[in-house]
Amino acid sequence: MHMTLDYRIVGPGMFMTATSYGLGRYAYGLFIPTFRDAFSLTDTRLALIASFSYGSYFLVTLIGIYISSRLDPRKSLIAGGLAAAFGMLLMAFATDYRILALGVAIAGVSPGLAYTPISGLIAALVSQSRQRTIYAIVNSGTSLGVVLSAPLAILLADQWRWCWIVFAGFSIISTWWCAKVIPPVPQAVPQTVSSQTTLRMTTMQLLRPERALVLLIAALIGIVTSVYWTFAVDLLTSNATLALKLGGVELNSTQVAQLFWAVVGIAGFLGVFAGSVVNRLGCTRALSYSQTGIALSLVLLPLSGHFALGAVSGFLFGSLFVFVAATLGMWSMEVFSEDAAVGFGLVFLALSMGQFFGPLLIALTVETYGLATIFVAAAGASSLVPIVILLVQRAR
Repeated sequence: MHMTLDYRIVGPGMFMTATSYGLGRYAYGLFIPTFRDAFSLTDTRLALIASFSYGSYFLVTLIGIYISSRLDPRKSLIAGGLAAAFGMLLMAFATDYRILALGVAIAGVSPGLAYTPISGLIAALVSQSRQRTIYAIVNSGTSLGVVLSAPLAILLADQWRWCWIVFAGFSIISTWWCAKVIPPVPQAVPQTVSSQTTLRMTTMQLLRPERALVLLIAALIGIVTSVYWTFAVDLLTSNATLALKLGGVELNSTQVAQLFWAVVGIAGFLGVFAGSVVNRLGCTRALSYSQTGIALSLVLLPLSGHFALGAVSGFLFGSLFVFVAATLGMWSMEVFSEDAAVGFGLVFLALSMGQFFGPLLIALTVETYGLATIFVAAAGASSLVPIVILLVQRAR
């Protein structure tokens, strides 16, 4: 019987989620205007570099499902933190866009290594009655990373490389904290059958309607949300008329967009209530409502000629995205109850696959249609989520 850590796992878990997602994954979108100027990049190339981050995560998550029963989750967590730190240092010292892209890809590995084992660690180290609550709190660490990155980007606007050095330092601290607090959890998923049998069982399990549905929804959500995470700041920055006076200081469109990023992060802390909401509404209803709100946030952003409207969009997206990620995790544990760790990995594999294809679709269409049109199209796709859920449930 494993020792229970309960709330002792919250701090290091949140910090590692902040490292892997909030900084290693999503901070790239905050710096897109900076990278465009520093490396003379087009929107197409910027979108392709973003896809490297999601693509590396996709591959590592795919491998992670296979090795999840063989590798101590604690070791995977530590490897993820170190990958984030190394990738961020490469970005900080990049001399051309190819090194930048490599750093983005290596940092993108971090969520696959560090976040995928989270469900197994919580199942092994947290009392069953508190698992949903603690998972929701740890998941909100994404917002912590987003909140930390915004003020640094504003304060170090002309020294952006120092931002990534600080992010790397935060990653090392997070990794050390996890290594100190979280004990080894060998055989987190017992091996009672061969890997070939497990693969066949998993393939058959995916044919069940409720499991196919959660994977389809996760992939669609991945496509939609990658548009916002990658190009929201850039879309606002491109609006030259967007300005804000704060404490007597006039902020330009770039600074306003960076302040907007902080709103996204702060709002994300509302995701800690995901467990309570899901307990009341159920996973499918909760996802339907939240994706409708994300669709609204995507429509509002291209219309944001003033910070207030952009802040409403950011607040909606920030709070609902963290909520959606937590709900997907809970839904996966519900429909893959016989093998929660594999199900969790498969759902976030589907999410990462969607997030990989999102930037690729942007790269193929942005020069023709522009970012504003892409955001509206993504809003339409987000609106499909409650429709698909309703149709599948009625067809049963």
